[in-house]
Amino acid sequence: MKVHSLLRNLIVAMVLILVSAAGQRVLAQGRMMSPEDRAEQLSKRLDLNEEQKGKLVKVYQTLQKEMQEKMPDLMGDREAMRKAIQDINAKGDKEVEKMLTKEQLAKYEEFKKERQQMRGRQRREN
Repeated sequence: MKVHSLLRNLIVAMVLILVSAAGQRVLAQGRMMSPEDRAEQLSKRLDLNEEQKGKLVKVYQTLQKEMQEKMPDLMGDREAMRKAIQDINAKGDKEVEKMLTKEQLAKYEEFKKERQQMRGRQRREN
């Protein structure tokens, strides 16, 4: 009887660990969207045409590559990492803004405000 109970508890613990690990992976993927996914999301939000969407994918790919190159050197220095990310994002914003119409630019500014508010909420929750 003891062995059966111990085995059952072990199986339950393993299932909980696996579910938790899978959940962590989903959360991590949500934070780091691919350049193509980011472009698709913004394309829908701003009603971009195919040419603009193609340019946006290239911009996001370039930014991701730049970030991946800089991050290993900054790993222990949170402030330097934060500054580098801000600089890369600002550069990306300028590139995106260049390709937008006035109407799309207004939508993009609204999108950035919403994104900033979401980040503020996430910081308060953590």
